[in-house]
Amino acid sequence: MKRLINIFIISWLLVLTNQLQAQNALASYREAIKSLNVGDYKGAVTHFQEAINLNHQYQDAWYYLGLTYMRLEMYQEAIFSFQNLEKVNPNYDPAFYYETVKALLSLRRFGDAKQYVNKFWEKYPKGPKSAMTEHLVKNRLEYIAKSPTFATAPNSTSDPVPVTQINSISNDYMPQVNPTGTRMYFTSVRKGGFDFQEDPSQVNNWGEDVYYADLTDDRWNPPVLLPEPINGMGADFGSAFTGDGQTMVYVRCGDQSGVGSCDLYITQLIGTQWSEPVNMGNVVNSEDWDSQPTISSDGTRIIFTSTRKGGYGGSDLYMSEKNHLGDWGIPQNLGSIINTPLADNSPYLAPDGKTLYFASDGHPGLGGSDIFYSVFENGKWSRPLNIGAPVNSGGDDTNFSISASGLAYFASSRLDEDNFEIFEVELPDHLKPKPTIVIQGIVANSKTEEPLGALVVIEDINTGELIAVNKSNETSGEYLVVLPAGRNYSVSANKSGFFFYSQSFDIPKDTSYQEIVKDIALEPIEKGMKVVLNNIFFEVGKAELKPISYVELNKAFDLMEANATMVIEVGGHTDDRGSEEANQRLSAARAQAVVDYLKLAGIEEARLQAKGYGESVPIADNSTAEGRAANRRTEFVIVEY
Repeated sequence: MKRLINIFIISWLLVLTNQLQAQNALASYREAIKSLNVGDYKGAVTHFQEAINLNHQYQDAWYYLGLTYMRLEMYQEAIFSFQNLEKVNPNYDPAFYYETVKALLSLRRFGDAKQYVNKFWEKYPKGPKSAMTEHLVKNRLEYIAKSPTFATAPNSTSDPVPVTQINSISNDYMPQVNPTGTRMYFTSVRKGGFDFQEDPSQVNNWGEDVYYADLTDDRWNPPVLLPEPINGMGADFGSAFTGDGQTMVYVRCGDQSGVGSCDLYITQLIGTQWSEPVNMGNVVNSEDWDSQPTISSDGTRIIFTSTRKGGYGGSDLYMSEKNHLGDWGIPQNLGSIINTPLADNSPYLAPDGKTLYFASDGHPGLGGSDIFYSVFENGKWSRPLNIGAPVNSGGDDTNFSISASGLAYFASSRLDEDNFEIFEVELPDHLKPKPTIVIQGIVANSKTEEPLGALVVIEDINTGELIAVNKSNETSGEYLVVLPAGRNYSVSANKSGFFFYSQSFDIPKDTSYQEIVKDIALEPIEKGMKVVLNNIFFEVGKAELKPISYVELNKAFDLMEANATMVIEVGGHTDDRGSEEANQRLSAARAQAVVDYLKLAGIEEARLQAKGYGESVPIADNSTAEGRAANRRTEFVIVEY
């Protein structure tokens, strides 16, 4: 009997001890959760370990310990925690199997990762609501199958170099270089911005602001903080610019009047001052996170990152296009060729308007986020290609940008997983965008040489398609247009009170990058002024207008319609080849052809005069091909105004 009593007492003491251990384990677990909620991950690890030491079967403690190690990027420890959970209860929430996959992939343990992907899918409940998860599983299996090849592939470029003149001890990222490669805008959380509030959870984080730096003699000058209203006390980042640098789209977060947590804003450079940024509204922005925009050089398309509902998972890339009324349309998802079930972000549309660079966690790569590129051809995006090492690394590589000449910049955490820096690299031709021509200069009054803010219009001279409408800066008169190869363009400058100027540029597909400086002197409209129309062309030896002349003639029509009292003489001129009599007849017939076109368009006959001058008024030497081409011209002379 006494022995039975002793056994009972021992059993009771064991039960009591277990109860006390369970209570203590629960108390430690609760302390760990409190630490997690305030971002004290190391403290959470300590308390979770206490809970597990008291109760090795504590499933939730093993699970959240593994998640905490994932936050700390201690992947081996996370795997150990999840594998212990698997031993305790293999039927715990299948999410822990996927977390194990993430940790294994971070360590590039592809074989083990494949096993855990299959375990995850085996345990995951099947049904109509599991389709998105099935896509994720297939994506991870493809990633596991293809990613190892990148580690053994030869380097695709020279080694990237940190841009030491721009980088700081804080995070520097989102570089955007202008087409000529002479100015870079970027985002930084360095001390000295507008926020002046250090984030206690991050070292050297003083809030996001937008900066720029100029390149002088192949060296970047000290960065300059953009003034208000671009930067303010909130998070301001991710600036993107049109080719001429006069339209900016960027991101603001936490604005109480905004649409979502982070929204896209747009602003214009008026002279030397930026206009008050305007929220792009709930057509473009959503109730979720909208960020990281890129805008095409011509200002007609914006591609950005969003976590809005209806995507493929994580964050997706969307595109909004400007319609014929000048309004931004409803964003369209770029589709499953570009977007994956994981995070796809940091888009950059190159100056050619067709080549898209972006960062992705979902496409096969070298680890972390890698940079990819895709080309829009025949109405669809090509399958993304990984740029390869050494641009991509085992860290996070993102925020790609490239000048029209092919010098690229991007942000990477390769040197410090907790700190992004901006790097520079020269790309080989096969990774560069399609060739472009940059045309820039100053629009000015021909009489006073005063800079003018004029509309700069780019059209396809063959089809009459309006490509883009830019504007020269009101203060400096500077303009810049980027023309992708493979088309024949008309670039014209127009301002009220001045005669328009236009020039054609034929850019073959096989052209190489060029920068052309073309200053434009606009003639004030006044009686007696004479202007050459550069883009009126005739069939050889005939008075038949070529269709490519219609773009120019339509500008002449618009000018006369806007100036109802204007009377013009259309003068036809030839070179000195052929007889003088034949040249006289040809020039008169060509002048009449122009008059007939304008009459047919709706200009009254009384306002139009045609006169042929033949070869009698040359403006260049007829002994050269260039001189003869200049002499074969159509002139407008204002007879009355």
